[in-house]
Amino acid sequence: MDSMTRACSQVIDLLFPRGCAGCDKPDDVLCEDCMALFSHSSAQIFDSVAMGSWFACGWYRGTVRKAVLAWKDHGDEECDRPFSEAICRLAEISGVIDFIRGRQNSYRAVFVVPAPSSRASMRRRGRRHMMPIVKRLASFLRRKTGCKVMVCDALENKGIKGKSVQTKGAAQRSQRLKGHVSVRSSVSLQNTMVILVDDIVTTGATMRSCVETMRKNGATVITVLALAHTPAGKRVDESMQAQY
Repeated sequence: MDSMTRACSQVIDLLFPRGCAGCDKPDDVLCEDCMALFSHSSAQIFDSVAMGSWFACGWYRGTVRKAVLAWKDHGDEECDRPFSEAICRLAEISGVIDFIRGRQNSYRAVFVVPAPSSRASMRRRGRRHMMPIVKRLASFLRRKTGCKVMVCDALENKGIKGKSVQTKGAAQRSQRLKGHVSVRSSVSLQNTMVILVDDIVTTGATMRSCVETMRKNGATVITVLALAHTPAGKRVDESMQAQY
């Protein structure tokens, strides 16, 4: 079966060759140089989470931006694997594993929660693009901590119109999200530790809204892990995004 799988993969590669999602280098989903850009991790102070900071794999610009957009909005599902690896590595170097180990007996479960997408976005993409990432992270954390770590699709947002990058700043994004992010009625977050996972953090309005909502529903939010972030004062240009 393994030989058959390899043969099929080789035929597919011959018929439908691909290039790196970041730089178009032939025969790579994400080449070594582009993958390295997701190792430029950063920490930002965030008092609302238990670790006191949130973390990102890289800076949302140039090659990183192109690769994330190819995956998020243009259907490059093969990037699920390298991006999952980047998030798992971030969880390890940020101290999340040690944090969970030290507190596991005080909580009934650890949940890995994807940041919610609007229904319109999910229809446009044809899938929940964050789910492969959070599933891989939950599996990784179970192995590393020995704890009960599960994916929990706890959050939903309703009634939000337009893309978040079309707003001009944190105040406008906060107003756009106000009252729309909620915990699903079928989910209980009481006495749980939660890791929120997002793709891109720009102003941080979405992140803050999600964290505030989960805390109000009884969760201890450990931290937020993101693939990429836009540093303070840097705004994503929607017209530039369109070229990808």
